[in-house]
Amino acid sequence: MSFLTKKTTLAILTDIHYGASAPLPERRTEIADILLLRAVHRLNRFIWPDVTLVLGDLVEDITVPDVSEHMAHLRAILDKLKSPTIVIPGNHDGDVEAFYHVFKRPKAMEDIGGIRFLPFIDREAPGFNASRSAADIARFRAARSDYDGPIVALQHVSLAPPDRVDIPYNYTNAQAIVAAMMDSGVALSIGGHYHKGAPLLRTEHSTFVNAPALCEAPFPFLVVTLDGEKITVERHQLAMPEELYLVDNHIHTQLAYCAEDVTVERAVVLAQDFGLAGIGFVEHSGQLYFDRARYWGRQAFQEGIAGVRETDNRLPDYLALKRAFANDTLRFGLEVDCDYHGNPLLRAEDRRHVDFLIGAIHGLPSEKVPGVTRETLEGEFFLLLERFLKNGIHILAHPFRIFRKAGWDPPEALFLPVAKLLRKHRVAAEVNFHGNEPPPGFVRLCLELGVKLSFGSDTHNLYEVGELAPHLQLLRDIGFSGNIADVLLSLIHI
Repeated sequence: MSFLTKKTTLAILTDIHYGASAPLPERRTEIADILLLRAVHRLNRFIWPDVTLVLGDLVEDITVPDVSEHMAHLRAILDKLKSPTIVIPGNHDGDVEAFYHVFKRPKAMEDIGGIRFLPFIDREAPGFNASRSAADIARFRAARSDYDGPIVALQHVSLAPPDRVDIPYNYTNAQAIVAAMMDSGVALSIGGHYHKGAPLLRTEHSTFVNAPALCEAPFPFLVVTLDGEKITVERHQLAMPEELYLVDNHIHTQLAYCAEDVTVERAVVLAQDFGLAGIGFVEHSGQLYFDRARYWGRQAFQEGIAGVRETDNRLPDYLALKRAFANDTLRFGLEVDCDYHGNPLLRAEDRRHVDFLIGAIHGLPSEKVPGVTRETLEGEFFLLLERFLKNGIHILAHPFRIFRKAGWDPPEALFLPVAKLLRKHRVAAEVNFHGNEPPPGFVRLCLELGVKLSFGSDTHNLYEVGELAPHLQLLRDIGFSGNIADVLLSLIHI
């Protein structure tokens, strides 16, 4: 049998259980679609698996009237995956034919990326166990007959040699299945079903992985790597480590013109689910002061605060949200736009009603001028920033993102001058991945100069609330190993 000559990663999502509230409170069925969407976006952007495996129990209750809509909704989310995907049903998913009327049915053998995958849909057995038919067990030998590469078996129910693992579910004929796997040189078996998951089990000939449920905190999934003969498993989770007491300082509300499905009420609940110690809500000051057409038409930047019309002013609506929800761990600030003269788009009398200010440069005077040079925009950016940071800003939003949006790399020549400006005015640098890639060199420089960092998801969609995993990874990537509390600005302490 030959082995892979390149490293291949498999993402494993299982036991999503989307639907109405479950009888077991730890099973978060009502947010399962949000969990799945969050996992899909993380896989697409930060993990890039070669294959994604979805191993059953996608819905909670097949008997509810809207189960067809639930399945279609999950299919639409899974369709966003950039990797090839194999989906199999679990014991909660009902009739197999109806299931594959919604989801793409895999072949009996799927060859992807140098691996032969064997998806099994097995009979249920008493005690939430399963059994495999003799015909399906024979598929191992058939799969090996014309193929000498690695074979991976997929099933919903946990599978392992019964004398080697302490889990409550297995196959009633597990011994026969395992023996057939070993005879055919099946390298890896992957299952779900047991929501706690089980440790990786290696035998002389095969490796057994039983993945945990996405629907239960801390909402885990697995990434399995095959590298030659070596198989490793890495556990990821959608919730943040509670021991870090992380605060997401940049979450938008339903008042944003660019909001998708986010609301304050739902974001508050999700922040707790995702292990945050607090959150900072913000809204674009220009979007509160100007109507959609004038804001997106850049009149807000051109005219500044003098261009505000009272008929368009929605700041009172935002302050009403603050009165309804604010407390010691839920702060309300503003993402203050900078006009083309370096002035904050904020009335002085309104400043005293909010808890903090995130300053943002969303436009430059010459940005839309045909043939404008990069040097011109860099000069305008720095000049505006020098003026802007003098206005009591606590955090600079997504530094240099404006260059990313123009299709240019962040200007490294400005990293040191900008970091020094932030230090001078005691303004934190935001680490923000929303439509943005924070420059690691700039973040490292801020740490070296003692500039505080601020973690912000820049949430516009509920799946983004508290999604700070890439922020933590960035700190690891640049070699930070200290106490994270020493370098982060937490708005709940302002």
